[in-house]
Amino acid sequence: MPPIPTIVSGFSTALNFDDEDSADLLRTEQDIDMRKVLAVCAGITLLTFLFYWWVTGEILLALVGAAFLAVAAFFFSAVSGYIAGVVGSSNSPVSGMTIATLMFTAGLVWVVGDLVLGMTTESLMTATLIIAAVVAVNAAIAGDVMQDLKTGHMVGATPWRQQVAEIVGVMVGAIAIGPVLMLLHNAFRISKTACIRDPPLLDGKIPVTTEQVAEACETALLAPQAELIGAIISGIFGGDFNLPMVLIGVVIACIIIWKKMPVMSVAIGIYLPLFLSVPIIVGGLIHFFISRITHYRIDGTLEGDASERAEETAKKVTDKGVLIGAGFIAGESLMGVLIAFFIVTFQHPKDWFDSITQLGQTLSLVFYGCFVAIFAFLATRAIPRVEGHSFLTDCLSVITDAGRRFIESVRPR
Repeated sequence: MPPIPTIVSGFSTALNFDDEDSADLLRTEQDIDMRKVLAVCAGITLLTFLFYWWVTGEILLALVGAAFLAVAAFFFSAVSGYIAGVVGSSNSPVSGMTIATLMFTAGLVWVVGDLVLGMTTESLMTATLIIAAVVAVNAAIAGDVMQDLKTGHMVGATPWRQQVAEIVGVMVGAIAIGPVLMLLHNAFRISKTACIRDPPLLDGKIPVTTEQVAEACETALLAPQAELIGAIISGIFGGDFNLPMVLIGVVIACIIIWKKMPVMSVAIGIYLPLFLSVPIIVGGLIHFFISRITHYRIDGTLEGDASERAEETAKKVTDKGVLIGAGFIAGESLMGVLIAFFIVTFQHPKDWFDSITQLGQTLSLVFYGCFVAIFAFLATRAIPRVEGHSFLTDCLSVITDAGRRFIESVRPR
């Protein structure tokens, strides 16, 4: 069923529901009363209007912006939640919806703020950023909440209790995320653009020259989505839109669609810097080898498609690898916040040891190799043990088979 009719049908059904009807529902189908939800949404819209009015100083722009926010946030959140419920929150097109919202918001702010009110360019950019950011956060949270509710439905949870927990979680996150972002920004600077405009101290001094600023910004945290949003806003209102790069992107997108290439793989290669995309490539290779080795050990051959038993076993191994990887990512994030706390409170870690500035390349590669080996070992423990098979010989068999398949795929027919 298409998403828009589903949204309209569900919304009308929820509004026509009363307390007597909810008493007849199963425990696993009881939601928070939609009338209470609408009342809270109206209150949030009012607070948003007051906040926009306080930031921009223009009541008309604040009124139009709050109304647009209420409508756009509803539909984008509904679409994001629908997609997350069908294919999972990781496939929710938050970036695409953010850019679409940004375009609509920029046009709205330009008409009301520039043509009608005559606001400055900086004020127009600020108003656009605030409205688009709120809509993007709405869409992201909607996808995550829908994924949680879908999981709760599968395990027999009570929806309204889950929804209350989600509200508490969002409130706690809203309170906690501000100080954490400020801590990270003060320690490292978030995005290269922000770092260049306001570089951190370098050896206890304010960097002055271009070389000093570049050295001070080497540790700046990457924020590609924020950089993209900033570039779009500054291009629309500032007139410095990088049109050649946009046209190159359009050509690349057309080629990808024409050749039916994997969009995510190509996008990661373009979107992320090399030192972030290399670990993704290594993880993909580990996944490929583990899946093929599982297929080889269970079916006894790499020819043809994997059997159902081989696919189920490979999925168990992959799930374990995803769990381990998620733990590493969460641990790295927590350590980053902890290091930022020490930098802001005390001093930079490189100042703790006067004679050691950084690990050498050889030692860094050794640590990285150990990390990959530990990850592969933990992930491969679920692979069935078969007599006469070893991990190295199976890897050679997989490499040989992959090379043969590649040659056959590129050979002219």
